[in-house]
Amino acid sequence: AIMLGIILSISLYARCYLLRQTKEKQLAKYEYVEGDIVWDSRSTLIYPSICACAGLAAGLFGIGGGIIKGPLMLAMGVHPSVVSATSACMILFTSFTATTSYM
Repeated sequence: AIMLGIILSISLYARCYLLRQTKEKQLAKYEYVEGDIVWDSRSTLIYPSICACAGLAAGLFGIGGGIIKGPLMLAMGVHPSVVSATSACMILFTSFTATTSYM
């Protein structure tokens, strides 16, 4: 229960941070380039929820979370090379978590 509270607290902080950054960019008339993500109140709830479900499926069924997160990032409009690099980086964290769980 404590771990869930910590995760939800960090998620809420990240959501507030993303919304604040997006608002500051809009006020500064920041010009987004291809592949930039424009966060709004809907996307800061939907995308993390889908990623949490992907993580749950990865843990329960042994499938890679990248199977779900890669296409999700493409649907968000992220540049394909960034999606590929991010998926490769996620493997590091997945491997680290699996290793520490067996120690």
